[in-house]
Amino acid sequence: MEALPGVQAASFSAFRFDEGSWSSPIRVLTMPRNNTDVNHNIIGNDYFKVMQIPLIAGRPFGPQDTATSQKVAIISEHMARLLFPAGSPIGRTYLLGTEDDGKPAPLLVVGVAQDVKFGSLSEPADFIDYLPYTQHEWGFGDFEVRYSGNLGAVSREVKDAIHSIDRSLPVSDVSTLSEQVSGSITNQTVIAQLSAFFALIAVFLSCIGIYGVMSYLVGRRTGEIGIRMALGAMRGAVAWQVMREIMILIALGIAIGLPAALAGGRLVGSLLYGVGGRDPVSEAVSVVVLIAAGLLAGYLPARRAARVDPLVALRYE
Repeated sequence: MEALPGVQAASFSAFRFDEGSWSSPIRVLTMPRNNTDVNHNIIGNDYFKVMQIPLIAGRPFGPQDTATSQKVAIISEHMARLLFPAGSPIGRTYLLGTEDDGKPAPLLVVGVAQDVKFGSLSEPADFIDYLPYTQHEWGFGDFEVRYSGNLGAVSREVKDAIHSIDRSLPVSDVSTLSEQVSGSITNQTVIAQLSAFFALIAVFLSCIGIYGVMSYLVGRRTGEIGIRMALGAMRGAVAWQVMREIMILIALGIAIGLPAALAGGRLVGSLLYGVGGRDPVSEAVSVVVLIAAGLLAGYLPARRAARVDPLVALRYE
């Protein structure tokens, strides 16, 4: 695979993001915290290079890790911090299994990898270890390729290379990591889109409501406006009077709505990934949009009030 045009690195793994994992308890003989469940992933030698997962300490797997050599493992930063708190975990060992599993061979820690999201984007840091495929038999279903260029062209080349070895081997579910991540938050994406849709409807209905209320008020005050203008009130002053009432309504709405929005921030943060309880930019933009929508909705009634003919208004009375 690495010899193909556009391919920068290639490897394989037992599991990929949002696909699940094989988990089992481990035992650290020097620690009182035994039988801790750990998510295992069996990988090829260049897996960390392909996935761009930094190694914080130690080394990656290499040709020296064979079926007959000392069994090794690379553990996650979270696992190293909690299970091997005293000094570096490099060179330490742990057992894969419980006390009832006989005498499993110890795994030697040769590296520590940066924590990654393995099951979902919302999960906290978890216990994860990586085992070399040369020391653990597994039927691999995931192949990873880091590439540059067009996905379609690279995927065709990869399929052709695989089928040159075994034409009967099915190759399916070809996608990018970005697409897999997007697919894992489909529910959150739908919630966000629905929230935006209903928010737009709410703004639209608010504009209609402000327009209707102000039109009604202007209609009822036609005589008053006519008298004011007959006594010398300027059209601009009449329009400003109407707009001032609209601004008071908008200010009251913001004074009530903004604290309610802040209070509901925690709920939003629990439903959507990457959205905290506070977002000053979004809050400021929302206030500006509501002010603009309210002023626009009240502009037509204010303009109509400023154009009232005093004689027509007095006859109306």
